[in-house]
Amino acid sequence: MDFSLALTIDSFSIGESMAQKKSVLINDLFKRINGYIKGRDYGNGIYQYLISLYVINPPKGYEHLHKDFKPKFTEYKALTNKISGEKMEIEKQFHYSVKIKGENFEEFVSANETESKKLLAQEILRSLSNLDALPKKVKDFDKERFKEDLEQFFKSEKLI
Repeated sequence: MDFSLALTIDSFSIGESMAQKKSVLINDLFKRINGYIKGRDYGNGIYQYLISLYVINPPKGYEHLHKDFKPKFTEYKALTNKISGEKMEIEKQFHYSVKIKGENFEEFVSANETESKKLLAQEILRSLSNLDALPKKVKDFDKERFKEDLEQFFKSEKLI
């Protein structure tokens, strides 16, 4: 299984260089999680676990631009890039969004690297409740073991 990230980070609120540092930190953490998860077997129910992470601080009146979207399981979908013509397939993907905004945003961007990672770990663990939205047709996925393994990863990294 592949554990992936789609990141949107607000560089206007925190400055471009600060946003770059935080995005490197976030991408590095997701790569390490993926490396930890990749060799484990949770069944064939999910091939890709994708989190769209929004680290944002939209001004009043612009909150609607970054709406949460409900957890979604895609059995199979074929796509074609309109610009390049490249074909892509999505198969057995579970996808949802997580937001770090408001007070959490301020805390995340102003914290040191370790504290930022701890906040991110807490948000990821909290988001695992989205697994309850998996459709009943996804029978071959050990979500309890997946949750336990992620928790163990964060403990080994001293983030929880």
